[in-house]
Amino acid sequence: MSQVEVGKTEFSGECRVVSLTHESLNTTGAIAECMGILAELGRDSVAGRSGPSLLVDMSEIERITSEGLNELIGLNSEARSRGIFIQLLDVCPSVRDVFKLTRLERMFEFGTVASNE
Repeated sequence: MSQVEVGKTEFSGECRVVSLTHESLNTTGAIAECMGILAELGRDSVAGRSGPSLLVDMSEIERITSEGLNELIGLNSEARSRGIFIQLLDVCPSVRDVFKLTRLERMFEFGTVASNE
């Protein structure tokens, strides 16, 4: 599985890893790029592959804004509607605390890059 930046089109099977930074998470352009990736994964799923997933590497994000949370919620909702699994990778403790405080941690799956290689 290869790790790619938002907007590139390299795949590894049914799984795509997208790296986000604080700046890219809090702009609608990056999430719009992720929506495009969801569309591609959705087409792969329809073509006979099962269980596509989008892994979101958040290792460079030390804080998250309400806009960033909203972007992730929208991304997660769109992925679920397309039958695509999303997992947030390497979420730092302070950002994970925000997910806990807002009770959004129930909505997302969390993991590490190392466990998905």
